[in-house]
Amino acid sequence: MAISRALSIGTSSLRSHQRRFDVIANNVANINTTGYKASRVNFVEQFNQVINRGRASNIVGGRGAGGYNPLQYGLGVRVGSISPDLSQGVIETTNRPLDMAIQGDGFFVYQLNGRQYFSRSAPIIRDSQGYLVDPSTGAVLQGFNVIRDDNGFIIFDANGISSLNKALNNLQIPSNTITPPKQTQNIKLSGNLNANATTNSTALTSITIYDNNGTAHTLSFTFTKTANPNDWSVSATIDGNALTLGATTITFNADGTINTPTTLTITAANLNTALGQNVFDATTPKDITVELAPANNLLQGITQFSGVNTVTFQYQDGYTFGELSDLNVDDEGKIWGSFTNGRTELLGQVALARFANPSALVREGNNLFAVAPDSGLPIIGTAGEIFASSRIYSGALEQSNVDLAEEFTNMITTQRAYEAAARTITITDVMLGETNNLKR
Repeated sequence: MAISRALSIGTSSLRSHQRRFDVIANNVANINTTGYKASRVNFVEQFNQVINRGRASNIVGGRGAGGYNPLQYGLGVRVGSISPDLSQGVIETTNRPLDMAIQGDGFFVYQLNGRQYFSRSAPIIRDSQGYLVDPSTGAVLQGFNVIRDDNGFIIFDANGISSLNKALNNLQIPSNTITPPKQTQNIKLSGNLNANATTNSTALTSITIYDNNGTAHTLSFTFTKTANPNDWSVSATIDGNALTLGATTITFNADGTINTPTTLTITAANLNTALGQNVFDATTPKDITVELAPANNLLQGITQFSGVNTVTFQYQDGYTFGELSDLNVDDEGKIWGSFTNGRTELLGQVALARFANPSALVREGNNLFAVAPDSGLPIIGTAGEIFASSRIYSGALEQSNVDLAEEFTNMITTQRAYEAAARTITITDVMLGETNNLKR
């Protein structure tokens, strides 16, 4: 009976709007899910039953008949697609350094049981082996680890920054990570020596330096005014022991800037001789260069002007060994470790992935996405470098982008549509009943 077509149409509407309500309910349920992206149902009409395809006009010379449109009945509605809303969610501060959020496009990359997953959620913890993992699944965050030599020491580039292995891997920063000691090799002085000082007047300054094993030693310089108005003699001790210097007299120009020398050299061999033990590496050798004034700006070094003696050590580049005390992540996803010796070292970098069609990714639960046939393969990069428009916030998480007001509005329209579809079935049932009663 043709009237039963309305029952099928009403049923398709009930089924479709029930599925839309399922999506709405899931969005509302995930209003507080970190990194969750809302979904939207898109309806399309069902295929149409064509009774007559119509006809074109055949009027010729004022005779014939005009055309008419096709005659067709719609057969209901169905869910055409469920599209994710990948718009940016609100970023909220958590103050946990390893919590991370992405501002802009991209996904964090995870590895779980040999499979690669992607997510906007990164409430990262460090497990017992130092792997950076998602606490709800154990999925390991992917990125670039530091390069180490055969002895486990980090290899540094020409700028003194840790070198990174650009092969994507499980990020691992063991809790027992240390930074080894570094022998002092560069020292800088600055300040003034009084031009009006009397002969044999002295100025003393000291600084702590470190040997090859990270042991601290006290290096002291004594400046003594000579009878020459522009000359000062200099002597040194280490831990109270007399130390041989490469030069023993400092000469100043008439304008108060230093003339010669602008640097002094303290050899590792002379340091060992003064201490009576081989604690400074003299085989490489790692001698100490003492900068009295930079060649391109003499006023930043030692000067001889009228005034008090203020000469002092400003800087030395040695340090003892340090244990890892804290981790921080910068805007580019670089993970920096703070150590107990005051050092900060680069220990890894978080990778990001982008897709040609991220809307096609498959949801795998647990805030994870997986590659789908139409998503394209992941393009791996880093925030701020490869992906210039993306940024990583440390100590923050991206919240769900569900708009509760919009979901409640959709809930109302879905409910009304469902009620209307149910009413068409009820009325169709009455009409069928009337038809059955025709025989009476």
